[in-house]
Amino acid sequence: MQLYSYWARATLDCHDAEGNVYHLTAYAGSDLSPAAARQTADALLQARQARLLGNGELGEYPTGSVPLREQLIRRVYDTQGRELGAVTRNRYGSLVLNAPRLMILDVDDHDLRQAMPRQPNVVPFSFSRFLRHLFNPPPPPAPLPPPDTHDQLQLRLAAWLHLHPEWNFRLYRTRLGFRLIVTHRLLAPDSPEAQEVFAAMRTDSRYMHLCEKQDCYRARLSPKPWRIGWMRPPHPFPYDTAEQGQQQLEWEQQYHARSTEFSVCQWVGEYGSGHIYPEAETLITLHDDACLGDRKLA
Repeated sequence: MQLYSYWARATLDCHDAEGNVYHLTAYAGSDLSPAAARQTADALLQARQARLLGNGELGEYPTGSVPLREQLIRRVYDTQGRELGAVTRNRYGSLVLNAPRLMILDVDDHDLRQAMPRQPNVVPFSFSRFLRHLFNPPPPPAPLPPPDTHDQLQLRLAAWLHLHPEWNFRLYRTRLGFRLIVTHRLLAPDSPEAQEVFAAMRTDSRYMHLCEKQDCYRARLSPKPWRIGWMRPPHPFPYDTAEQGQQQLEWEQQYHARSTEFSVCQWVGEYGSGHIYPEAETLITLHDDACLGDRKLA
């Protein structure tokens, strides 16, 4: 789980060896202090300038795995003081649960529909019918109703549980699909078991990639702002000035006021053994309290 308590941004206007103008930006995070984050950002900026002067590739970061630049709202611990997860605010302002080992799956209706086979309507050939249709073609057939994605997902769950009866899933309806939480054990996103169930449930591929890259699962806890008639935050995080920070607070007040009329998830049911791993209970309670309801989904 690549999250930091403090973030800083450093910028520099400079030239390369050929005199071309560049505006360089570097971000860095730290769990020590804002000053430590700033120091690391300055060092990254100097390294990028050196690569630029040496005709090297700039690149965003020196490693391929980029920490999410999100404001840390709170960390979540168990009764022994061990970190279970964290809540952050993403780039468009929604609160997000980050859970390193509580497996959460994001399944889109679109992906489930693509997986459904359509049986062709085969009619035996008839020469008389052929002649009638040649001179008097029939109207086009009525469009088929959209396939039931809930039924499709239930079939996938039943097939998985037939082979793995010890598993347990909590199922939620979202605006454009479903959310599944695995409760009977903790799993790393890059584990073979996680990869297998990702594929079996037709999990969104972009979500899977993000989980693997960040070494944690994610679940949005509050609505997307445009779904509740609101705009994105006025400034990207981290904020450069106190004025930007104040404008963000004002944005959050309006956002949370509008959010009260909406839910992120609706409860569907529990499937499997019914077992809930003790370390999962805290995060499941936080998740359900934050986003479960019977209001319009956003």
